[in-house]
Amino acid sequence: MVFLTGPRQVGKTWLAKDSATQFPKSVYLNYDSAEDVGIAPNTVKKYIQIFESLYIIFRVAPFSKNIARSILKEPKIYFFDTGLVKGDEGARFENLVAVCLLKHVYALVDYLGKPYALNYLRTKDGMEIDFCVVHGDTPEQMLGVKRSESNPGKSILTFKEKYSIPGLQVVLHLKHEKVEKGIEIRRGLDFLRSLEAH
Repeated sequence: MVFLTGPRQVGKTWLAKDSATQFPKSVYLNYDSAEDVGIAPNTVKKYIQIFESLYIIFRVAPFSKNIARSILKEPKIYFFDTGLVKGDEGARFENLVAVCLLKHVYALVDYLGKPYALNYLRTKDGMEIDFCVVHGDTPEQMLGVKRSESNPGKSILTFKEKYSIPGLQVVLHLKHEKVEKGIEIRRGLDFLRSLEAH
């Protein structure tokens, strides 16, 4: 349990929470860049720990077991309450998918006792896959999240070709589901409804 006492600490906490909700989409947590905005890295770490312990935010770390050299180390931050996300429809939808996938992974771990984790993929040259469901040390499925793009993105095609990870693109506004170039393209809300422990 976290106790904050005195007006100085409470004021800092509200300021930090208000600042966090200003980000338009998921953000990468880079403690080194905290000093660029006048905040000590240790202060950022403490706030992140507080927000995590209060279930305001959660981290999605990069997957690094089999593709360690190509992955950056910064985790991404998402809100448990999607109402706190400020930004466009795409940013809110990505956060919703993150929350649903995290709950799905927790169900696989808690109910079935399977060693699952939710990660993301990002190469040093900037190619990124929003999410990767990992079983043990093996990426089981990668998921790209799009607002309305009905064709597979370059990143998901590259990762599928290079690492042979099954790919899925989840699209918020999609007229027809399809499989293109080995990537399954699904309606976002239908896909989220289909998540269950299996």
